[in-house]
Amino acid sequence: NIPLDTPSMLLSKMNAVNVSHKHYTGAWDDAKAKGYDFKLEALSFKHAKSSREIASEYKYKQTYERQKGHYIGTPSVKEDPKLSWAARVMKMQNDRLYKKAYHSSKANITIPYEMVAIQAAKQGQAIASDIDYHHYLHQWSCLPDQNDVIQAKKAYDLQSDNLYKSDLEWLRGIG
Repeated sequence: NIPLDTPSMLLSKMNAVNVSHKHYTGAWDDAKAKGYDFKLEALSFKHAKSSREIASEYKYKQTYERQKGHYIGTPSVKEDPKLSWAARVMKMQNDRLYKKAYHSSKANITIPYEMVAIQAAKQGQAIASDIDYHHYLHQWSCLPDQNDVIQAKKAYDLQSDNLYKSDLEWLRGIG
């Protein structure tokens, strides 16, 4: 009572088809119906036909290569003086327009008068703040049995605290 859609049943069905004498003879009869010509002169005819096809393909490619440059007058765009001149002019025109737009807009930059004071205040706050001393790279997550990661986490925390404490002591000594 094995289900019919199991892989072993499907494999056995395929094997039965492959081994079946009825299917073998049926395939042979189909091949014979298409016809084979086993005469001795048939081989020479087939050889001549394939040689003709190869020669035709070769001549087609040769003619195509010869005619390739005649479509626009030269084998490549770079060899045509008018087309290469047009490409150079287009490149110079693009550069000229870009430089013109840059020079016309570079004098139009306006900075609000309070911007300098705002930037100075931000820099002063960054210097006075102690937030940078307690920056953590990321949240540690690891399995309980990963002792090397746990040890690295503890060492990182100690190093961060020691750095903060040493700078705090240095500031106390100055002030």
